[in-house]
Amino acid sequence: MRRETQNILLVLLGGALLKISFTGTYLRYVKPSHQWLLIAGGAIMILLAAVSIVREIRGGRDLDDHGHSHSARSAWLLVLPVLAVFLVGPPPLGSDSVERAAGNRPEVPSTEGEGSALFPELPPGDPIALPLSDFSSRAAWDRGHSLDDRTARLTGFVVQEGDDTYVARLAIGCCAADAFPVKVKLLGQELSHLVDDSWIVVDVVLRPGSATRANEYVPSATVQAVRPIPEPEDPYEH
Repeated sequence: MRRETQNILLVLLGGALLKISFTGTYLRYVKPSHQWLLIAGGAIMILLAAVSIVREIRGGRDLDDHGHSHSARSAWLLVLPVLAVFLVGPPPLGSDSVERAAGNRPEVPSTEGEGSALFPELPPGDPIALPLSDFSSRAAWDRGHSLDDRTARLTGFVVQEGDDTYVARLAIGCCAADAFPVKVKLLGQELSHLVDDSWIVVDVVLRPGSATRANEYVPSATVQAVRPIPEPEDPYEH
């Protein structure tokens, strides 16, 4: 690969990393704590390209550049994902990913009651804002029944499956590649008018015992209030 090609690719890749880091788009790919790693990686790529360009201007070249020509076709393929970042900006995973990612859910206990735990006490006052993953875990395995008779406020996107409506979120451990779905079935109101992937805040009361092995520990909850919201800056739970 020619030195000029290397420099162009380094600048493009580094610029793409910096762009998604500073615009917040990186939250569609990785956890918030990884932002500084992306910034550092992008800055280093651009710095390396700058150093190489300066050397080229001063006439310094590697021995490998003397009289040799290498194909750069495969290297230029790296431009495609860079252009996608700059021009398209893929959306976060949504309702269509809930079903496709179902097989990527964390392992659940093999028998009823196994894995039960006493969760931390919830603060007083209703409604209490909870991540969907916390609500779902408490519904399935909290032997202290901390959600009983409590109103929880959940934020997520709408998933319509047949006649059923869910509020869902995708949780990631490291990046979007390991995302797994967390969802709660909504009951008590007619919600078929809600559009897939639209974001809502919903106040619910858990139906105790609704999260079982038979339904993959997806709890059901009675809706008290629901309102649409814009998509949050960080669409995932961590």
